[in-house]
Amino acid sequence: MRRAAFLALSQKPVLDALVGDPKYYRVCGAVFGCDTPNATDVGSETLVKGTGLEQAKKALAESGYDGTPVVIMAPTDVTTLKAQPIVAAQQLRDAGFKVEVQATDWQTVVTRRASQKPVKEGGWNMFFTNWVGADILNPVANVSTSGRGKTNGGWFGWTEDAKLEELRDKYARATAPDEQKKLAAEIQKEVYDKVIYIPLGEYKVPSVWRTSLTGVTSGAAIPMFWNIDKKD
Repeated sequence: MRRAAFLALSQKPVLDALVGDPKYYRVCGAVFGCDTPNATDVGSETLVKGTGLEQAKKALAESGYDGTPVVIMAPTDVTTLKAQPIVAAQQLRDAGFKVEVQATDWQTVVTRRASQKPVKEGGWNMFFTNWVGADILNPVANVSTSGRGKTNGGWFGWTEDAKLEELRDKYARATAPDEQKKLAAEIQKEVYDKVIYIPLGEYKVPSVWRTSLTGVTSGAAIPMFWNIDKKD
């Protein structure tokens, strides 16, 4: 069923609804970000091309899915998080899932996502969030790729995956860029195979500043205030 959900999702419709102007977004299947040392397209074909719907229907039919609704938490008070759950819910419905979108505020999502209870007791199946580039650049920083489980500091969803943790540990110990890139690709394959985390593309947030400011630094973690000088 998780595989069916992965195959059902496509990035471009989400980005069209969230951002709209292609000038400011990019379809990107790289778990650790496009144009980064760890960028790879391993396992991301259906996600970036939107070609997985028929496979999703087949996988769902073969899974024995009993029609239990998928509960998606949908914050209505955060502009950058309003579109994703709505579009994703429809994509899941198109694949044959029954979906229950529960509108709430972001603070409730943050509180409720810590619950490990079943859905009928206040639990959940899916939620959406955003990361800045610096948060996802590698397997050490990207907590969404964690396989630590429920009791060992895992990320919400609490995937327990010994292979994933072994690969992340190897990455943390590796020093050669080529070895790190190879391990990152293996980690991404495991993340997609087990459907641990599904990135839904990248977008830019335009920034402006006065012409009197110089030395403004670009990068994945902004704003940064060093190196800036202000003319009188």
